[in-house]
Amino acid sequence: MNLFKEKTGNPIQIPLPDNIKYAIIDYIKNGRPKGESHYIFLRHRAPFVPYGSTNVFHYVITRYMDEAMVSYSDRKHGLHSMRHSLASNLLKNNTPYPVITGILGHENTSTTRLYLSIDIEQLRSVALEVAYEE
Repeated sequence: MNLFKEKTGNPIQIPLPDNIKYAIIDYIKNGRPKGESHYIFLRHRAPFVPYGSTNVFHYVITRYMDEAMVSYSDRKHGLHSMRHSLASNLLKNNTPYPVITGILGHENTSTTRLYLSIDIEQLRSVALEVAYEE
């Protein structure tokens, strides 16, 4: 299957961890509505077609954040925040920087830097110890 980055039209390859592969397989076998579309994710209400160009996922994410009582006032939330979270979690799990850049579909690593927040604990783990002199 070929995947293409929507903004650039460039082909992308995304490594899928086993748990994600199995979740997608389970969805296709047990949760995906029957339809003729070659898209994986379809609407769950008739007509069973792919999601349109509007950002319905933003509303879904917002609804579940509200239900979970996650505070997001004065902060971005939705798919963009999910990309930030993904990038930060990949970095925490020692995923190489170029791999994160590829997963996010960026052309260069300078764009990826915008998605990565500073993790103080992670910085401490790589900091050099400096001798203290009085």
